[in-house]
Amino acid sequence: MNVQQTNGLTIVPLAVSGFGATIIGLAPDNITTAQKKIVREAYERHHGLLCFEFENLLLADDLHTLTGIFGDNEFAPGLINGIGKKAIDGEENITIDDQVAALRNKGRDPYLAFIGNVDPNTLKVKPTDQKFYGEWEWHTDMSYIQVPPTFSLLHARIVPPTGGNTGFCSQVMAAASLPDDLRSEISTLNIKHDSTYTSSGSLRPGMSVPASPIEAPGHVHPVLRATPCGPALFLGRRTNAYVVGLPLDESEDLLNRLWSHATQKRFQYHHNWRVGQVVAWDNRMMLHMRHPVDETAARFMWRTQTKGEAVQAVTA
Repeated sequence: MNVQQTNGLTIVPLAVSGFGATIIGLAPDNITTAQKKIVREAYERHHGLLCFEFENLLLADDLHTLTGIFGDNEFAPGLINGIGKKAIDGEENITIDDQVAALRNKGRDPYLAFIGNVDPNTLKVKPTDQKFYGEWEWHTDMSYIQVPPTFSLLHARIVPPTGGNTGFCSQVMAAASLPDDLRSEISTLNIKHDSTYTSSGSLRPGMSVPASPIEAPGHVHPVLRATPCGPALFLGRRTNAYVVGLPLDESEDLLNRLWSHATQKRFQYHHNWRVGQVVAWDNRMMLHMRHPVDETAARFMWRTQTKGEAVQAVTA
């Protein structure tokens, strides 16, 4: 195992996965320019997945500073996806600025999302939909919009005794091992990424079940996406996905073959959380999912993300 020690940081590869690394020694309230450069280099060298070890829980400003190493902080998903919005004070078309102002008036941080089954004010377990705490499917964050966020970060604040791990699946590794015939078949194709359902399988507010994946709403992206670490499969999530231009039966067959290839165990790493950790991953390169967890056991994460960039197809 090639452990790197430099500028007060120790970087330990996640040897079991072939991608990803743990970084120890970073002080989020005192990150130097040299350390930022080291973290960025480590992220590319370890193909888009980093785990940061901290002894104590972070302040929101510290998490935003850490997020800023990877790009500009982006508003939380509920503010930018434009799906299932409710009007404020009877207004039908509220802007992001309106929503941000409303959150700040309530003392909420518009860049911070809360993940889990805990009331963020009382830190007590709240009633949770049984399906929400079932097994989620592999997915990429917000790929159903035109410019998805590039990085997502999770900060573990409360973890259950068992369950609730997060799986990551390298789509750079998956793309690199594509059979030649399958690579040729998808080289110029695009997938429509459905926005109807959440990653937990529940219907989004304001959405209706489409008649078929062909009619499902969502943005279109190339199957093979360019990333700093080489080509990556960009599949989004399986539910209601559609390969544009193909008859539905051919689209379904191709997607089944792609997902079977992309989610092989040899491309996966499953993270067992500890309180205080932050995991950062590049959505351009990675699928992820949460493992099942007892709905009565507390699990609470802070989540941030960075602004995205236009999705670029792989060119020959």
